[in-house]
Amino acid sequence: MALCTVLLLVLGTSQAVAATAKTLYVDRADPSCTNRGVGTRAHPFCTISAAASKVVAGQTVLVASGTYHGTVRVPVSGRSGAPIRFTAAPGGSVTVRGGTDGFLISRRRWISIHGFAVTHTAGYGISVTDSSHIRVSVNHVQYSGLPVSGKTSAGIRIRNTTDSLIVRNVSDHNTYAGIMVMGASSTRNEVRGNTTFSNAEGYQRAAPGIRIYRGSGNVVDGNVTYDNEDSGIECYAGASSTLIYNNISYHNGDHGIDALACAGVRIIANTVYDNVTAGINLEGGSTRGTVENNLSVDNGIESPRTPGDIRVDGDSTAGTAVDYNTVFSTAPGTLLIWSSVGYTTLAAFQAASGQMAHGAVADPEWADPGAGDFQLTAGSPAIDSANSAVSGQPGTDIDGHPRVDDPATTDTGAGPRSYDDRGACEFQPIVVTNRPHPPRHPGPTYPLG
Repeated sequence: MALCTVLLLVLGTSQAVAATAKTLYVDRADPSCTNRGVGTRAHPFCTISAAASKVVAGQTVLVASGTYHGTVRVPVSGRSGAPIRFTAAPGGSVTVRGGTDGFLISRRRWISIHGFAVTHTAGYGISVTDSSHIRVSVNHVQYSGLPVSGKTSAGIRIRNTTDSLIVRNVSDHNTYAGIMVMGASSTRNEVRGNTTFSNAEGYQRAAPGIRIYRGSGNVVDGNVTYDNEDSGIECYAGASSTLIYNNISYHNGDHGIDALACAGVRIIANTVYDNVTAGINLEGGSTRGTVENNLSVDNGIESPRTPGDIRVDGDSTAGTAVDYNTVFSTAPGTLLIWSSVGYTTLAAFQAASGQMAHGAVADPEWADPGAGDFQLTAGSPAIDSANSAVSGQPGTDIDGHPRVDDPATTDTGAGPRSYDDRGACEFQPIVVTNRPHPPRHPGPTYPLG
């Protein structure tokens, strides 16, 4: 038999093995690794890119600890019921460093990226474009782009992509948004349970924690976002019908939650604290908005721009409803703004706007807001006072705890559950039983995944 025929037979056998294996292994530290093989446990690939070039629907690329350089491009799609998964090995520490983008997914479906540290990329840490059914989970993305005009980048960016989930990632110290969903075709995406902080361009105030731009019908829920250069969460320019709930946004350089030219935005059950400008802000034609069941405290104090805990400008009042919120300020000044006019008392705001009939001005009595602990303490006026009937009100809080009745508090809320609490954290009363009750977690758990 001719040598070339033998080689073709061997190659065909190798391709068949690669196509039938459920898992392709990558381990650059293994002396037996080779990029010419099929990624077995005994002879793994040396690079993630080599595995990506061989992976097919239904396979998992399992990556052992180590630092892997360059961009990982995903050349094929998975299928419903047979996705392609890129995942760090259990207990491993896998870093993707450098390259233009860390992971690049374009025109693909049913892909999962899980468990990686992605750092110091020239472009995006993880970039998804023109795709659908993508899951980006439990990654730590840092130092994307450069703090130079024209070279800034978000940590995680999805563009013109649908039906995808960004969940339980940490994205910090990037030169633009920690997480960005953009493009008119981006819809039915969810940004859930992530932590974004210290994202900054550096030379101008522009980088938010989470940015939703243009695409409609997206959801932002259960995130913690703080110390970002611009707003914690922003919904911009045509991102209509965005639902924003169960988030904690504090110490950001602009608003806690900002909607600009976003009609039909629902801002429900969030906790917003100590942001430089108005805590919850609707402006620039953000009509038909709903702002309910939020806690907004100490925002815009001595602000260089817009003050107050809740602000609705003159272009955004049409069809907008604001109620069942609790606001509070430890310093005198504007509490609430309606139609671009500021009010220092709730009564004056109610009389002028007809809004906030069930609003309150009260300290929510958080456990330790200075340390980022926004759990309610016993006796908080936020307990059992929300409207569970409002569209978008969640049945659980940011930690996944159910909305429960506190027997020590009289229910003043509304809807099918008159005992929901305001804000992102539901007070969990300690019930005396014949067995020890587990201790209450001191703060949000989503970022720990």
